[in-house]
Amino acid sequence: MVDEKRHLLIEREILTVHIEESLYHCDPYIRRAVCHEKLGYPDLAAGDAYRALLLTDEVLDDSGEWHELAVEALESSVRKVEAVPVDGVKNGWNTNGATTREGYSGKTAHEGSNGGDGEDEQKLWYNVIAEDYARRSYELLARTLSECGDLKAAFDFTERGLRVFPSHDLLKKLQDWIRDQYRQKKHTTWDKLELNPWTELPENGSARREIYPWNKHETDRFSGDSMSFLNTEIRKAAPKCEVRAVELPALNTKALYQENKKPATITQLGVFATTDISPNEIVLLEPSVLTSSTRLFDPLCDACSSALPKVDLDHPLPTCPDCDDIVFCSKACLTRAQDLYHPAVCGLPDFDIVAKDPSPFAASNALYTLLIARTLAMAETQDVHPLDLPQVKYLWGDFTPRASPAVHTLPFSFENNIAQPLHLLSKLDRDPFTPEMFGRYDTWVINTLLAKFRGVANAKMNERSGMPEVAGVHWLWCLSNHSCAPNVRWAWEKGGMGLVARGPDDAVRWGEDKHVQGMWKGGIKKGDEVLTHYCDVELGVRQRREWAVGPLGGICVCERCVWEERRNELEAGKGDG
Repeated sequence: MVDEKRHLLIEREILTVHIEESLYHCDPYIRRAVCHEKLGYPDLAAGDAYRALLLTDEVLDDSGEWHELAVEALESSVRKVEAVPVDGVKNGWNTNGATTREGYSGKTAHEGSNGGDGEDEQKLWYNVIAEDYARRSYELLARTLSECGDLKAAFDFTERGLRVFPSHDLLKKLQDWIRDQYRQKKHTTWDKLELNPWTELPENGSARREIYPWNKHETDRFSGDSMSFLNTEIRKAAPKCEVRAVELPALNTKALYQENKKPATITQLGVFATTDISPNEIVLLEPSVLTSSTRLFDPLCDACSSALPKVDLDHPLPTCPDCDDIVFCSKACLTRAQDLYHPAVCGLPDFDIVAKDPSPFAASNALYTLLIARTLAMAETQDVHPLDLPQVKYLWGDFTPRASPAVHTLPFSFENNIAQPLHLLSKLDRDPFTPEMFGRYDTWVINTLLAKFRGVANAKMNERSGMPEVAGVHWLWCLSNHSCAPNVRWAWEKGGMGLVARGPDDAVRWGEDKHVQGMWKGGIKKGDEVLTHYCDVELGVRQRREWAVGPLGGICVCERCVWEERRNELEAGKGDG
């Protein structure tokens, strides 16, 4: 098994080189999709298959943006292959077992006409090859998206494929398989005809959340250089704190504290007080431009997503000089925007409009899509790989240790992880098939960004609807670890995201010694860890764990959660008796 995986990883590396050498050719994407699926990454396979499908459309559509490049790539590949006899057939097209030219009828699903001589015959032949790739792309998308749990998108691709290839038996079988998967998941026995796939099939699946073996952008966060850099930076935002290494429970399994048994641990970073911090004192105050807001027309700063101050005609709010409809809360935010992200989106008011004003069910995913949008703008403005941005590089995304079994804790859907990022690139007028764009925004890069953001982003709720509407990634704030009995509270202060030391009035009460905690004076003692919270600490243990499993990557095993779970079990046992 280990040798097979090593072989597949080598194959993936070779196929990635082939893609980079011929980025507009469908074939290497299809082959890498198959390799990704064998490696256990159906989400990445779907990303490759979708790019291949886009390129088949470009070959078949004379008006396509990349039509000439896609045809040229296909033509070059055909010339190489046709020069080599395959199974006695001189003109065989065999890279993926597609139709050979001998026996070709001159008819395609799109053209429906007889082949002619010269250029027309050549064009029809290329269409036959492109259609064969399209068939394989539809098959791969339907199968791999089903494996990820996005059954709605999987079914949609079978429908789209059958509209083009109505006699494609495999796509019909895949439709039945998708229905059966859903029926088994729901433990029902209704007839498949009673299922309405457009309203009933789920579209939120999951994928592996890990440091991919080929990811060369992750830094050693515990090296001397990294710790020195992090402590230099955190002293700017939290003068009374420092960063240290700390052992935390590994949360990628359901292992809880039990009698004489604890779950495995993982070394992480934490924030510790270097001197006493008083109750209600600001512990950390950090500005960030890696923010998002789903509110389309509400008065928020474009950079930090905080509420704009009241307009003073004598002292107007700063705006971008080249697109004065983009407003900032301060000159500092304007400067950060111009330095870090705005030049890439200047003059593009509808760049991220696709994720604005979402339905309540899509609000959370929309915020993450907007964080991806801001990351793309930052990477393009600064001309760096997105995983090398300082605001991203040191984030922990709840990655599974490589020696551990693969777990699927990263929320995944075709729309959020594959389609939307490509759409955002097109809005930036970037060609996703150029070497630089492919390297920067391959599907695994987007997944890594989402894994990091889902692990650390903080959200602000709408007071009326209770839905998340503003999110931010504050990479120094993110270094503080979670507890359901935190010693700090969040505060969206003017100038950035803040952590404030809790006092007696907002202490979290739990445990046998509540009467003792009532005497607690608050604050943080020198040497104590600064503990924040990723969920509403007023909820019960079950609800807290459900809310926190996304950012934590597993169920919380803080002291409070473990104590409250045991108490609930004891009370349930007494009730049964």
